[in-house]
Amino acid sequence: MEMKMIYARLCRFFTTFQLVVLASAILAQTAKEVNVLDKNIDFEHIDVELTIEAAQKLVRAKVRFDFVETTSRADSAWLSCPRFAVSKVEVDGREASWRIEDDRLIFFYENVGKPSASHSFYIEYEVVAPTELHFVGWDDNSHTRRRQIWAHRPHTWLPYADDRLTMDFRITFDENYQVFSNGIRKEITPNADGTTTWHYSLEKPHPFFSTALVIGQYEWDTLTTHSGLPVELWYYPDLKSHRKPTYKFMDEMVDFCENELGVKYPYSIYRQAPLTDYLYGGMETTTSTVFGDYMLIDERAWWERNYVNVNIHELVHQWFGNDISHRGNHNVWLTESFATYYAKRFEKAIFGENAYQWVRLKEEENALLAAKSDDYAIGDGRGGTHRWYSKGSLVVDMLRDEMGDEAFRKAITYYLQKNRQSEVETADFRQAVAESSGMQLDWFFDQWVMRGGEPHYRIQYEDQGLSLLVKVEQIQEITPEKPPFRANIRFEVGYTDGSRSTHHFLNDSREQLYIIPKEGQQIYLLFDPGNRILKRETIVRPKYDVFDQLLNTPKMIDRYRALVEMRDFPVDEKAEVLQLAWKKNRYHLVRSEIVAQLASDSSAASIAVIRDALKSDDVYVRRAALTNLKLHHKSLIGPVAACLQDSSYSNVIAALRALKQLDHRHLRKYLRQTDGQQGYPGLNVRIAWLETAIRFGRIKYLDELRDYLSPRFDFRTRINAVEAIGRLEICDDSIASALVEAALYWNFRLGDATKPVLKAFAAKPNLKSFIVKALQNTGAEGRKLEADLGL
Repeated sequence: MEMKMIYARLCRFFTTFQLVVLASAILAQTAKEVNVLDKNIDFEHIDVELTIEAAQKLVRAKVRFDFVETTSRADSAWLSCPRFAVSKVEVDGREASWRIEDDRLIFFYENVGKPSASHSFYIEYEVVAPTELHFVGWDDNSHTRRRQIWAHRPHTWLPYADDRLTMDFRITFDENYQVFSNGIRKEITPNADGTTTWHYSLEKPHPFFSTALVIGQYEWDTLTTHSGLPVELWYYPDLKSHRKPTYKFMDEMVDFCENELGVKYPYSIYRQAPLTDYLYGGMETTTSTVFGDYMLIDERAWWERNYVNVNIHELVHQWFGNDISHRGNHNVWLTESFATYYAKRFEKAIFGENAYQWVRLKEEENALLAAKSDDYAIGDGRGGTHRWYSKGSLVVDMLRDEMGDEAFRKAITYYLQKNRQSEVETADFRQAVAESSGMQLDWFFDQWVMRGGEPHYRIQYEDQGLSLLVKVEQIQEITPEKPPFRANIRFEVGYTDGSRSTHHFLNDSREQLYIIPKEGQQIYLLFDPGNRILKRETIVRPKYDVFDQLLNTPKMIDRYRALVEMRDFPVDEKAEVLQLAWKKNRYHLVRSEIVAQLASDSSAASIAVIRDALKSDDVYVRRAALTNLKLHHKSLIGPVAACLQDSSYSNVIAALRALKQLDHRHLRKYLRQTDGQQGYPGLNVRIAWLETAIRFGRIKYLDELRDYLSPRFDFRTRINAVEAIGRLEICDDSIASALVEAALYWNFRLGDATKPVLKAFAAKPNLKSFIVKALQNTGAEGRKLEADLGL
């Protein structure tokens, strides 16, 4: 899955959203004495009536909270209400004392001095253009954009308090649109004025931060899982054919989670809806997940980015995130690591062991990339997304290896049952593991959760005839605060008769020696078969030992590890081995790496491998060939041209770009063959076609490419257009204005893609003036952008 930004989930922990009691000095307008406590009331229920006027980006709301006292020493509290124009506040049905302080609404209630004494808080307000409620497409007079209103958190459009509560939402909007929110849809009521009121009710307390509102033009289908859970799958009416490939394996996902976790889905319904210009991959809210509509795919776009991983990740959050929520940023791994881990396990169940190892490899790359910047732990609030998602998922893998399947699954079920409907910390999970299994794993949590870093092993060995003498060193920084890692390491020895032996050792020192008895004529020694330990490794051995690992180890991931080690070997020393490995391997990860390493070799045998790759039945292998072609591959123009009709949009683009280099004089023919292909998402084929045509001298197509920069298109289309314009290095007043608008757009993904292009243009004397002119009259944001560009 594309990893979503953690920001949205962490907002609930910012102190500005905490419910506190305030000192009397803050409320100088009243004569009441206020006591200061961390939390003096519990919100139990929210009842909301919303009317939204899209053209004005206006929200009108009537909101009632039911709350109970938790202490007899306080009589006020506050809610986050940024920029609310408040017209009425009542407590227990009577006008209340209140005031606005910064973004907080502070109100008084009569404390009756009894625990659990009940009260109600009522507010009427309006708010214009709340920052967390996005109005998309309403300014597009061409009606190209989908018109939507969406939020995946309640901040800025609802009064917010960090609590668990039940909900009733009544949202009134234009009858031509559908409304999506949390819980059971109780009623859809047509009104005489052409609006409809949608009533959603969530009868089980949930974390209030996990609240969504979506308004748009949708249809939905409902499937029922084997356990009887209704699942609503929302989609755009004009893209009904996209529903099936998008939500593929949905029924299997719920069954997988319930079986694997040992706990039934916590709520009475589940639904999902795509959003335009969505900021992340997906976001679970209680019972209701939203995701970027660039993953509302057709069959061919499956190979660009499908929704499977994000889909199962967000579903798992209904257990890890909503039913059980983490307390504080330093515990976010309890939510994200487990969702990432079980998404990976589901893909293993559907796609097999090799696909699972491919995901693990990407997780390892992310974790080790983060380690280049710092060594924060996954149990640290500064750990960052690569650790909370990728490293945490690998740590859970290692925990399962340490405990064994049965004990691990028992611990997860026990943890979920014991802590349901609550907030948890790492200590709660540690306790659940100990209580359910009887295992003392404090060393594991201290090493892999509370401490940062990863081991770096250096392996050397020598053949002593009847045995192998193996030296294992940990060469990462070791200090009293960072002792050597403890791990149960394994070695696999392969023999000429095809047999193998596996040997286990405890490794917990800076340097250790191990003796491995031989059971025959050895052909390879493999450290950590299956790549189970998160680590860096340096293996001191001759090249032929690496070749033997590639050609003889049984697991795909271990053969791939050998290939990675071979990247720096001269091609003439490895070409024959790679050609043999090509014939012995089928999985795309290995075959794609072989193609990448053989691409620089102009021998007939290596070119034959590239030809086979272009004709492969695997999308990723064809893609590897198309993206690694060199000028000495001109004999492959025929199979490259055949890929202009590939089942993958990315492969069509790669083929067109390759032919521009290999067979430029026939480019007109290739453009003719691909004219009319649009691609998905973001018109990716069409925009690549326009870029190629413009490079070929067909400047008339610049107007169409320029148009795709405009706000009337979704952000993925705009990003593709921005990047094409950047490669073409074409700019004028209208392009510069469009680029500046894109850089300042609220969706940070579009801004992040546009700013490098602006910076490159600003550095070119012939283009700089266009950028400077476009930045005029763009306000404070424009001045900041101007400074970022060095202007």
